[in-house]
Amino acid sequence: MTFAVGIFDLFSFAVPGAVQLSLLVYVLDRLGVLHVAALTSAPGALLVAGAVVASYLLGHLFHPLAGRLDRLRPRQDAEEARKEFIARVPQARDRAYVQVDPALLVAAAELHDKDAAGEIVRMRAQSVMLRNIAFAFTLAAVVALVQTATGPHRVVAGAGAALSVLGSAGALGSSRKVWHMSRRKTLEVCYWVPDIDQTFTAETPTAG
Repeated sequence: MTFAVGIFDLFSFAVPGAVQLSLLVYVLDRLGVLHVAALTSAPGALLVAGAVVASYLLGHLFHPLAGRLDRLRPRQDAEEARKEFIARVPQARDRAYVQVDPALLVAAAELHDKDAAGEIVRMRAQSVMLRNIAFAFTLAAVVALVQTATGPHRVVAGAGAALSVLGSAGALGSSRKVWHMSRRKTLEVCYWVPDIDQTFTAETPTAG
């Protein structure tokens, strides 16, 4: 049996899940529930496999919660990407595909050229990864604030909280930028897809 992990799974779930797993292990160690020294005595292959699976599952578990960050700082509307693209490529102004939903355009790009569409998918995955990492930084800030209140290393914990907040804001901002760039890239790739305008301007056959 072959187990394959795609680009979207790796970036969107496994990488943020690894950050969340590290934070979870740290909290459990501080609470005395889990001892890191005991983990290191386990067989290396088993430890790595367990960490990979746990990271992937945690990434999925926290993904819906991380999605709520978009409400705090919404992504730019798809119309902004269209305006920027048309400003740079004015000859595409009247083309039908430009007004189509970006998700549908990504599918059209994948059917036309998987390699070119792979760049779009990678950028979208990176955007989700950064947003999910921003959520992990938010959790880290909460943990650091609790340690600031309870001690003993309050100065270090306070600095950690400040850095976590900055990291969360930076990751969330970068997520929005990469997502916006992926929309522009989608329009650029689809510009070269043959007959794409005819596909989206074709009339729907009348029933009966």
